[in-house]
Amino acid sequence: MAGYKERVTQDLDRWIAAGLVSSEQRAAILDTIPDTRRLDAATALAWVGGLLLGIAVIAFIAANWDGMPRLLRFAVLIALFLGFAGAGAWAAHKTRPVLSNIALMIASLVFAASIGLTGQIFDIVGDPRTAAYASGVAAFALALAGRSTGAATVGLVFIALGDFTDRSWFSGIDAEAPWMLVAAPLAAFLALRWGSAPLAHASALAIIYCFGWFAGRVEGSAAGVLLFLSILLGAMAAGARWLRTQDKRFASVFYGWFAAAALIFFAIAGYLPWFGDSNSDNAGIAHRIVWLAASGGVLALGRFDRHGLVTAIGALSIIIAICALLTDLGLDLLAAAGVFLVCAIAALVGGLLLRRGKSNA
Repeated sequence: MAGYKERVTQDLDRWIAAGLVSSEQRAAILDTIPDTRRLDAATALAWVGGLLLGIAVIAFIAANWDGMPRLLRFAVLIALFLGFAGAGAWAAHKTRPVLSNIALMIASLVFAASIGLTGQIFDIVGDPRTAAYASGVAAFALALAGRSTGAATVGLVFIALGDFTDRSWFSGIDAEAPWMLVAAPLAAFLALRWGSAPLAHASALAIIYCFGWFAGRVEGSAAGVLLFLSILLGAMAAGARWLRTQDKRFASVFYGWFAAAALIFFAIAGYLPWFGDSNSDNAGIAHRIVWLAASGGVLALGRFDRHGLVTAIGALSIIIAICALLTDLGLDLLAAAGVFLVCAIAALVGGLLLRRGKSNA
């Protein structure tokens, strides 16, 4: 999809041709819009190389260095961490954001390895979950200190590892709250603040998983909880859509993921007991119809916003909803034809009303 400046350029050319804007104003208008930084091949390879370097350092340290004294091992760990952290600070001072970002990401990986191997070096029995949490907190600290989206992503990964270690996420109301409830919103804020697509994807998935954790810990009326969470995710998708209209970079990532999660939660809710066994069949068919209508709305909204991911989500959800409805109807083609006829008429009427409203505007 074309960037914001490219779309404005196309619009300006059309407005100038129509006589709405003078050609002398074109350059001045475009100068007020900052260029969107694109990830070129060299930068992508640098990120991959930095990540592989960090993993290689961890693997080398984990070899345990049998022939090296303990204090020397510890000194090497500290030197590596301080070296990469210092390199990140130097790169930031020299206004080299990519190099600083990669160096701080490697430093966060080295710190994580240092926590685990320090206990091994000095025969200190530690808690793996505490080590993962400490690594995550340190990575977020490096991220905040150096505006490193790579370190923030590493922090999110280690917080997730801590939540999954020696813990059952979906174990009822007494389950210990995961740290991801704090880490995911923080990562989302940093993704929007710093304009990072990878961090936006990771934090969006983390937020959705937090919603799943909340749904799993509620033992009663699970369908109602999922419906509520679906509505809440839909509201969050609407908020991300608004941020997208404000040209907030990568808000469209959250828009797509939250729209998908809202449909998924709503779909799952329809297969749980709703109003008792006697009305479960009718409630199920009603749910499929609403699901189909909501999917069509998401598809139309994605097309209206020129958002490819939202459009694809709506189309895929429509296909799944149709299959679910056919299954509920027992493949009765006449009944299925009647339901789809009603849905088609509703879609046509809605499209005509939208087109008429657009033409009158």
